[in-house]
Amino acid sequence: MLLKVRRKFNAAHRLPNYDGDCKNLHGHTWFAEFLIDGSVRESGMVEDFKVLKKLLDDALPDHKFLNDFLDNPTAENLAGCLFEKISPLLAARGLKLKQLEIWENENASAIIQAD
Repeated sequence: MLLKVRRKFNAAHRLPNYDGDCKNLHGHTWFAEFLIDGSVRESGMVEDFKVLKKLLDDALPDHKFLNDFLDNPTAENLAGCLFEKISPLLAARGLKLKQLEIWENENASAIIQAD
């Protein structure tokens, strides 16, 4: 069974390798969509959405400066970093992160998928 969970966070960054306005400090309201694979348990759920939302929210860089974590915090690099951070948290609960989509705005996203 696949679950999809969408979370929102706010974070600032600057793109040091970019030739344009995004080289300057600016912020976004980001959206993260997680596609999570797991078996339906006796409860009838793969996992309680309330539990998943808390786990994911605690792992997201809400109100952070992304350059403190990544040298070049593009949407692509952020997706990869978060995928690596969150995959083991879900695995500890018997779940697999199949896909993570990071939306920088309503028109642009980066997607990373499990092998």
